[in-house]
Amino acid sequence: MKPFRTMDELIQKLKDRGMTIRDEEFAKKCLLSNTYYNVINGYSKYFPRMDEKYIAGTSFDEVWQLYLYDKEVKQAFFEALLLAETHIKSIFAHHFAETFRDIPYAYLNINSYQGDVLDIVATISRLSNEIKRQRNIPGSSIRHYIACHNDVPIWVLVNHIDFGEFVYMLSESRTSVQNKVSRSLCGFIEQNLGKSFLFAPEVMISFVQNMRDVRNVCAHDNRLLGFRCRRDSNYWAPLHDRFGITPDIDRRNVFSVFVSLQCFLSISEYGALHNKILKRSNHLGKHLQTITLNDILRTLGFPENWNRNAARIST
Repeated sequence: MKPFRTMDELIQKLKDRGMTIRDEEFAKKCLLSNTYYNVINGYSKYFPRMDEKYIAGTSFDEVWQLYLYDKEVKQAFFEALLLAETHIKSIFAHHFAETFRDIPYAYLNINSYQGDVLDIVATISRLSNEIKRQRNIPGSSIRHYIACHNDVPIWVLVNHIDFGEFVYMLSESRTSVQNKVSRSLCGFIEQNLGKSFLFAPEVMISFVQNMRDVRNVCAHDNRLLGFRCRRDSNYWAPLHDRFGITPDIDRRNVFSVFVSLQCFLSISEYGALHNKILKRSNHLGKHLQTITLNDILRTLGFPENWNRNAARIST
């Protein structure tokens, strides 16, 4: 078992490994309220060491600023991803209801979907279980609709399912529904790219799947630095060519999701995300001495000197 260490012992451990600690009381407070494991084990790994000792000049302040940077960038992404989730759920619900007009509980009908039957049945089962759970909760909108209308419209249901479940639902929906959703998203694309382009459903779904992965990291407050999505998103020339992302470049990193959010956010919403990351990156760069900001941007997939080349977006 790992032995328990007091705050004084943890501070001494860092000093023995060559870390400079300007304000020991401040460092103790940071470690006490955020844990040694989260701060040191999670973020000091980005600072070079030799024989288990940090190189001369590595300070606790640098590690702490990197910890804060990751936390604040996650918050910016999470806020943007929640907006994107609201947009795509709303668009999907509208077109699904339009396709299966006047059919109660159409989303529980296997014929409303396409693809692997077992996957579809699993999705329907999870949706049904959520409805059963919600109908027993006083004040639930699902409980109200069952009692008053003997039906739960899709636009009500999507507010009660998590984004992961929604992604399965979208992926297994009929191509006709997916096409309508991707066409409706072209309004966001035109705002951000200055022109509307054909946005294929398979590209849209690949983007949404990676958005889900990053959203989960942010929601559970896991480390965003170095994170990679489970799968490569589809290459889409109208978007990726603008950012130097060629077909042979990996698109599983955070920067790829950052770029793809232009297909799901208004220009002002995307501008707010862009500016927050730019501001935080510039702030972090001023506090790093033993590593460079590019070292950190690289772990997120952002291009070299992104903060210097990216202009602030007017919102």
